[in-house]
Amino acid sequence: MEPLFDDGDIVIVHKQDDFENGDNCVVLINGEEATVKKVYKGTTGIELKAVNPYYPPKIFTKEEIKDLPVRVIGVVEKSIRNFKKNKK
Repeated sequence: MEPLFDDGDIVIVHKQDDFENGDNCVVLINGEEATVKKVYKGTTGIELKAVNPYYPPKIFTKEEIKDLPVRVIGVVEKSIRNFKKNKK
């Protein structure tokens, strides 16, 4: 989700399966892949859209949402960024 979130940021998520179009959501795909994307619901399914235009949107039909499954597990409420990186 760069440039919105950087590696090492802490994201605070409200656990819920409902969302407003355009919310940044944590989405679980196929029970294995979790991603944070802007999510839009429509009459035929949902679209997961990255903030970074380099990545194309992922579109899932209602059938794919049920069969894979694709599940919104929470809505991002805030993020915390450490500007000073820990040196190891």
